[in-house]
Amino acid sequence: MKNKLLYDSIVYIISPVILFSFANYNTIRYLLLALVFILSIYTIITKKRESRISVSGIIFSTTYILMFLFRRKVQLGFDMYIYDTCLMIVLTLIIVLSLILNKNIFRQIYIDIRRCKNENNLRIFNNIKKFNLMYDFRNLSLLFTMHLVILILIRVFSIYIFGFESYEKNYMIQVALNTVFILGEMYMVSKLMSKLKTNTTTKKEIVETKKSFINGIVIDIEQYKNMNK
Repeated sequence: MKNKLLYDSIVYIISPVILFSFANYNTIRYLLLALVFILSIYTIITKKRESRISVSGIIFSTTYILMFLFRRKVQLGFDMYIYDTCLMIVLTLIIVLSLILNKNIFRQIYIDIRRCKNENNLRIFNNIKKFNLMYDFRNLSLLFTMHLVILILIRVFSIYIFGFESYEKNYMIQVALNTVFILGEMYMVSKLMSKLKTNTTTKKEIVETKKSFINGIVIDIEQYKNMNK
């Protein structure tokens, strides 16, 4: 599982970030073609060999590519600040729409991770239902959405009130806000992981108890046979 998850992370997350960090006007086309080729080949291989597709990985890499292509034409400074704010608005709308359509992105990330462990969809969905994980996924999505909405309001206020000359006045407020929400999101993720770990540990203990019980019965039967010889 760890190797598959690592390979997914390298291909879908790390490679776009690293490749585009070295991109310039002359090399962007070749790097883009190389990245699309790598993503396509890896997706086809995992589909054929492992019967899985990392949906969340494809969404991230595609979003990052589009974001980079549009962003490279934007000038640094105030224009970039406005562009990033608009990007946050679009991202918020996408998350809200996915929640309305019952397509939680955190649920999809969980499914992709479990698929790395060769678990089928039926077992994954049963675990989601059994452990009531949709409640955790929804709360995490709502917290992340609230994070973005508050950040957008502060940035929009800075754009319209302070304008070009003083739009960075609220920078420290944004840093503090990001810190608080990121800590809250990390806490919710750790709580979710702890919940899954506890359930896994309990399940292993039940299996071991059953094995011990069965072994005990076998030993008693053998002793009973020996006594009656």
